Amino acid sequence: MRRRKTSGVIRARRVSQVAWLMLVAVIGVQFALWALPQTAGRTPDAARPPGVEGFLPISALMSLRLWLAGEGVHPVHPAGLAILVGVLAMSAVVAKSFCSHICPVGTASEALGRLGGRLLGRTWAPPRWLDVPLRSLKYILLALFLWVTWVALDLPGVRAFLDSPYNRVADTKMLLFFARPSRVTVAVLGVLAVGSVFVRDLWCRYLCPYGALLGMIGRLAPFKVTRDPATCTDCGKCTKVCPARLRVHAMTRVASVECTSCQDCVAACPVKGCLAVRPPRVEPGRWRLRPALAVALAVVVYLGIVAAFRLSGHWCSGVSDAEYARRLPEIESPLYTHVGGMAATEAGPSQASLAASHDVK
Repeated sequence: MRRRKTSGVIRARRVSQVAWLMLVAVIGVQFALWALPQTAGRTPDAARPPGVEGFLPISALMSLRLWLAGEGVHPVHPAGLAILVGVLAMSAVVAKSFCSHICPVGTASEALGRLGGRLLGRTWAPPRWLDVPLRSLKYILLALFLWVTWVALDLPGVRAFLDSPYNRVADTKMLLFFARPSRVTVAVLGVLAVGSVFVRDLWCRYLCPYGALLGMIGRLAPFKVTRDPATCTDCGKCTKVCPARLRVHAMTRVASVECTSCQDCVAACPVKGCLAVRPPRVEPGRWRLRPALAVALAVVVYLGIVAAFRLSGHWCSGVSDAEYARRLPEIESPLYTHVGGMAATEAGPSQASLAASHDVK
């Protein structure tokens, strides 16, 4: 009986992960069929999927800044903002839940870690003296992202970036980065993939700035994994399976920035109701979210935010098909080399100074 419930805890999350991974794969293929023919001057073979904008974090962060400043949703890549807000919201409700339920990179990293466990018997956990400084790397990267998007530019500069030729085709630039990778890109991706076989969640634990941001947001979440000390047997099984290497058996409320609410600890716990996702200040024995409901709550919050943006007309990009057809065949020109690539023909003096300010990047 317990075995069926345990497998059900894991299954609910895996179903969510696989479903979102398949959706991202479909979006990727559809976007490639739309973008690649146009870079060659041909008619696209599919419609452009707005969901691809979820892979434009810099643009989304800058759009978020404008939105929070009361300037509305910027028309270029609005789906990127919708997805970002949805990700932040779900992680602010069920702590850091995006990482363990939806993120395709997290799903791939987790799968590679499981592969390593099967091939090697176990993955390598760096000692604390090495683990702690390595974990700081993702916060350094996050600080760089936030400095670029929230500090280095004033609001007019943010608007200039979002309206720049580079940002208007940033989705296709991102595609070409992976579709036509340099040797350095292949080497870096290869090291990360192989490294994730030997060190579980290598990218997520040490390098992902998105995860660093969501971990801090997750500290505010009302729903977190909570342990009932009265029924806990101190068996330590929860700590043994925790992918974040937290001492769950010694915590009453798992409030670490590393916890992704994956509920592996809930699945491993031999005592019904001892570990569960709960709101704060609730008597453990009287209220808890069933594991599948915790997964559903996180996903519903995300879908609700995205649906709100779509229903309000802030989903499809304001860049027209005609503009894409004009820009994509010349995407390799200096006009689109980076945010500094606002060519003289399209940039006035103020934009030229903005471009110069980005040279430091």
